[in-house]
Amino acid sequence: MSFFNASKKKEDVQQGGSNHITGSGFFPITILAPVVSVSKGGSESVDLYVEHQGQKQIVFGNLRVTNNDKTPNKIGAKIFNQLLIIAGLDTVADPVDAELPIGKKGASKPCSVLEDLADLDVVMRVQMEYSKYNGNIQEKKIIKSFFRADDNATAEEIVNEETPGAGYVREGKYENNVTYKDGLDEATITAWISAKRPDGTGTESSESSPKEAPSFGTKRFGKPADD
Repeated sequence: MSFFNASKKKEDVQQGGSNHITGSGFFPITILAPVVSVSKGGSESVDLYVEHQGQKQIVFGNLRVTNNDKTPNKIGAKIFNQLLIIAGLDTVADPVDAELPIGKKGASKPCSVLEDLADLDVVMRVQMEYSKYNGNIQEKKIIKSFFRADDNATAEEIVNEETPGAGYVREGKYENNVTYKDGLDEATITAWISAKRPDGTGTESSESSPKEAPSFGTKRFGKPADD
């Protein structure tokens, strides 16, 4: 069984701050463990437990791989596919059971991880997105693209055997882009952050954290939690 098979088709590989990732930009990271979650509707998403300059964190990057009806999600599956190409993989095996320190205040939490993509060095481009939900501001980190760590190659450049780096330079003009929705603007968000995000956390963990850890196997990833 495999969780995802990589595609090298042109349309699937084309590219469309502090140590803690808190804003838009390009970030050299180590993917320590990709975490698979399943929504109440049945869609599957991949969030990334990463390390950036010594800081470990979970990035809920909205990599929704499948829709509720199990069909591939057009956006999320494409970006995840590019990650496989950059990793040099044709397929990724089903997740295995795990325990990682991704709960509140770093508490150990059961989850399912994709071992084939663990300990992978990449460059990740993130774009912050702000919207409203139930009267509160929501803050999300949207993963836009990945690049190979040693030469900034895109999946498209790898598949087409092109000189790496052009795609990275091309996307550089979007490095500081931020998406504002529902009438929000830069001034409003700046004030909201300065006020320590009142009226609800507004962070991605309030809405985008995994709803369910699916069981795909019994193998443990990393050190189990203490009894």
